[in-house]
Amino acid sequence: MNVLGKITTFINESNIVNESGFRNMRTLAKKWKKAKIYYHQDLDGVASALAIKEYLKQYGIKTTSVEMIQYGDLEYNVKKPKKDEMPVLVDFGHNKIRMVIYTDHHDHSDKERKTNIKNQSRILPKTPSNAQAISQTISPRDIFPPKDITIISTVDSADFARYGLTPDDIANAVFHLDKSIDITKNHQMMGLVVNKLLLTYKNKPNFLNKLVLTAKPSLLSMYNTIIKLAKEYGYKKPEDIQQGSKNYKEQRVREKIPEGRPNDIPRMKNGESFIYGTTIFQKGGGYMGGNNTYDRYTIFSIYPDADYLCTQWPMGMIQLSAQPFSSKKNPIHLGDLVMKKILPQFKSKLQNEMVSLDYLKYVSERKDIKEHIKGAMGFTWDDLMLLYKDKIKGIESKNDWWPNIIKDITNKPYKFLSKKQKDLLKKITIPAWDIVLASSGGHANITNISGLSFVKDTKGIMNDICINIMNEMKDKRLR
Repeated sequence: MNVLGKITTFINESNIVNESGFRNMRTLAKKWKKAKIYYHQDLDGVASALAIKEYLKQYGIKTTSVEMIQYGDLEYNVKKPKKDEMPVLVDFGHNKIRMVIYTDHHDHSDKERKTNIKNQSRILPKTPSNAQAISQTISPRDIFPPKDITIISTVDSADFARYGLTPDDIANAVFHLDKSIDITKNHQMMGLVVNKLLLTYKNKPNFLNKLVLTAKPSLLSMYNTIIKLAKEYGYKKPEDIQQGSKNYKEQRVREKIPEGRPNDIPRMKNGESFIYGTTIFQKGGGYMGGNNTYDRYTIFSIYPDADYLCTQWPMGMIQLSAQPFSSKKNPIHLGDLVMKKILPQFKSKLQNEMVSLDYLKYVSERKDIKEHIKGAMGFTWDDLMLLYKDKIKGIESKNDWWPNIIKDITNKPYKFLSKKQKDLLKKITIPAWDIVLASSGGHANITNISGLSFVKDTKGIMNDICINIMNEMKDKRLR
């Protein structure tokens, strides 16, 4: 048996039966025969979609369509399911009111966990990956091979140090069977290549959807499907992706700022970086087109002695994360640090800045406005209530007709609203503070501040927050 055959045998070894799952699945199976799956655009998101597809199949529910969903305004521009398709959401950090099934493994606030959406089946496990939860807990029988789940969870939780992985391992785009190493290592390398190729091709039209609809729930099937799709549609070859990663690293090395300081942040350009104390700061991800292949972990190979990373992204997001390749442990819960210590320093400013419902709906649906997406979900009254129910200003009235008018307007696509309707939405406001809080959060080792694009001086407040973070993190260390 050749090495590839041994890998196939290796990943099909065990089938563990558990007694768990969505308690009302049999009832749902009587009502729904078709499903549409919404999933996040990374390895765990795709694996979760494949796992839930197989899980639903066990109950006689066929997945007839799938769609990638992304945070921010893009989540409101996905297409609605057909009337006979049950909407299912996996590996997404917050709930969507239209979903019949929702499962996610990220840290959730008490509000999120206590939110009761009528007729929705929901499981929010605390596992390293959502694919693990679906495959090994929700399903009565393992869906993905357990060895695959280990790799998927390692990538999603960035638990690279445990397995001695380096940034170059994660950036590797070419898989060759190496008979000089054991089956476990070959399998691991194949899984990492699946992750790299998936992230490189993810923005190709319908690539992820074709992958989810075609592949079976295993890394080997995902790998073979990705290679087949890449050849069929003429995507960049894995060898070219590999060279692109080297080009990208060389560019990022050239963009280093020697002896940079937090006060330099407002003047920095996209791609520039410096290290201050133990923490790297980078503004954006640098140039990602042409012969460059972006990789989020490249920066750690440039600053191998760093303990933490703060990245300012132009779409209004700041990310703080721990070095994932060090054998040392992170003693700080970064989510708590950001949400309880950093952000509160900007509470007064953000609470005094009001965001109109008109602008909130416009930003949420601007992709639909530009591209005229047929059947886009849009930002509706239910979304408004789910996210900001107790924070809305201007909706209070002694008369029922006023909130009903606003509800009716909010439920219509923004591209069809009249000037008069938009003017009415401008009378309804939400503090920017509550928008940022609803959009932000994370794990102990990685956390995001989002929603800053709704602030008038987005660049200014992002710079101020990043300066604050860098000063706070200067002397923080892994232990």
